Parts: sequence; C-alpha cells; structure tokens
Amino acid sequence: MAGSGSCSTFSLSRFVSLETETALAEDDDEDEVNAYVPSVEDEEYLQILLNKERDGYHIRPPVDDGHKVARSEAIQWIINIRALFRFRFRTAYLSVIYIDRFLSQGPIPSDKPWAIRLLPIACLSLAAKMVESKTPALSQYPAEEYKFESTTIRRMELLLSSALDWRMHSTTPFDYIYFFISRFRHESPNSRFLSLTTQIILATTKGKFLNISIPHINFVEHRSSTIAMAATLMVTDQKLTKESLEIKLKTAGLNRFLDHEDVYTCYCRILELEPVKVTRFKPILVTSLENRPVGTKRKRLDFKE
Repeated sequence: MAGSGSCSTFSLSRFVSLETETALAEDDDEDEVNAYVPSVEDEEYLQILLNKERDGYHIRPPVDDGHKVARSEAIQWIINIRALFRFRFRTAYLSVIYIDRFLSQGPIPSDKPWAIRLLPIACLSLAAKMVESKTPALSQYPAEEYKFESTTIRRMELLLSSALDWRMHSTTPFDYIYFFISRFRHESPNSRFLSLTTQIILATTKGKFLNISIPHINFVEHRSSTIAMAATLMVTDQKLTKESLEIKLKTAGLNRFLDHEDVYTCYCRILELEPVKVTRFKPILVTSLENRPVGTKRKRLDFKE
C-alpha cells in the first residue's frame, strides 16, 4: 500500500450521499472553519496537541470477531444519535475514543449483551458533557431493544470514568482540521470541502472497506493528527504518491510536525473506505410503556444484572 506510486483510483462521490449531506449540513462547525485565521500561536498550540498525543493513551484494537462487530454497531449507534441530537462531530469521535480505551482494558463478557448497548450511551453522554453547551436528559438516549434507567446510565458513566482514570480529555482529528485545511486552501473552506473531510474522518471510526474481502481496519494505530491530515489531503488530491504527499507537507510547512510515511499509509487506507450511513430516528425518542403495542415492551435492566 505504501509504495512510491499512487495508491489507487479514488472518487469522492461515494462520500456525498443524501443521508450524509443532510446530516453534515446540520452541524455548525462550518461557521468556525470559515472564521478561522491561522496564526503563529496556532503553531504553538498545534505542537502542544501533538505532544499530548505522544504522551497519550495506548489503545489496543479488539481481536475477537464478536467484539469487532459489537464495536462497529456501537459506533454506528453513536453516528446516528449524533445526527439526531445535532452534536458536534468531535463529540461523536471523542465517544469512540472512550469506547476503544475502555475495550482496551478487556472484553465485555459475552453473557452480558446489554452491556455493549449501555457502553456507547455512557460514552456519548460523557463526551457530550465535555464538548456540548447543552445536553439531552439521559432518558432521551434511545437504546433500541433495551430500556435503561437514568440511574443505570449514570452508574455506567462512573464506571467508565473510573476505568479511564478520569482522563476524559483526548485530542481528536477535529482539533486539527481547521488548521490543516487553512494550510491547503487559501480561501475560506466551502461547506462541501469541510463536509467531505468530516465524512472521511467519520468513516475511519468504523474502518469498513468497500472490498468485503479486506478485513476491517481499526485506525486507532494512527494518531488523530495523522487521520486529520490524511483526510484533508484526500479531499485536496486523490492521486498523491508518497513523494508528492511529502512535498505537499513541506510546502505547507507541516513536515516538521508529521511523519509523512505514516500520513501516506493512512491516506492509502482511506482510499478503500466505505462511507458511514446515518439512520434517522423518529423525533419522538421516549414512548411510554402504556402506549406500546403488545409484545414490544423493552427489557428494563438493573446495572448489576
């Protein structure tokens, strides 16, 4: 994959669908990017972020097939709920980081299938509290076949926070894209440029390839800065070689911050990624049990079950 030639033929069109365009258009990050003006202080802040990455967490991707599937389903749920609540994309990505850090400490017991449903709720609710100015009540998070009480979700939040040593701040690719985009576009980024970059970054969370014969790749081995740069470059130019990518980094003055070989490896993997799709939930999030049709009552679970 990481040879000197161009990786593959890539079309951005598959990242532009009705579902993703609608979901991405709801986000207000575009205003932040358009108002962004890079400065010398930003390079200093970039270095701080990179140092934080290097001193960050060592995440081990799951090796068990069952947990790979469970992780993928949890991430899809997070992406869907992000669109429902119109959370920022960094909120969704941060919650995925929480999931990977938690699962790195050990698998969830197979006899507790409800736990993998509860985990993304706790991860997303905590990430929302870290990023969003307003957050929904815990009772508003839809949990599909399970009905989790708010107290149960709070207990899971505490368990999760404790397992992560209360270190809830993590860098995400969205901490970098404003700076990176500004280095490769002299004018203000348009909504399509930002939307495509964002959609590519979201696709890395699942790591699902178009070619079903290629196993899913967990991008956790790449730093957030690497993913952000690879996604930005992909929108800028889909036919980069290792040499031309290195030249782009040098021209933008970013070669001293990033390993061009790692960026190129990530860039090549992105070439084969399948976009994530957003499944829309109904506006009514919580239906009273009295109004449910017979046979559709969801199971209530106590945290200790």
